[in-house]
Amino acid sequence: MTETYAGGCQCGAVNYRFEGPLPPAYCCHCGECKKQTASAFSMSVTIDFSRLDVVGQTAMFEVTGYSGAIKQCHFCPQCGTRLWHRSAAAPDYATLKVGTIENGEDIAPRSHIWVSKKQAGILLDPDVPVYETQPEDMKAWRESL
Repeated sequence: MTETYAGGCQCGAVNYRFEGPLPPAYCCHCGECKKQTASAFSMSVTIDFSRLDVVGQTAMFEVTGYSGAIKQCHFCPQCGTRLWHRSAAAPDYATLKVGTIENGEDIAPRSHIWVSKKQAGILLDPDVPVYETQPEDMKAWRESL
């Protein structure tokens, strides 16, 4: 039986579904992720964008990430929920925000990146690998999770 996942924005104007295995999740503590979530970090899964069946229109803006890569940031134009971003360095993939996945409470991070920018007071599981910035080869790192 194939697992099906669904998610969307806070107001319900944009929804998505995808089938198959859930990619490993990771947390990013960089300044851009803290700004986009208005919180201490962002938790994401990287998925082949062609796997996402999206209903509704997103709005988008571009930003330069801490890594130097240009990111296209997709969000709901009604409520502002960030849903995913796509990097010019890996345009076939979407970095889907775990908080938008329905019933995603059991999704745990397999790694933490940009911990050099980690918010004070946030304690990390010592059994989960950390990176001061990010792995040099992000594609290979994601595939190794």
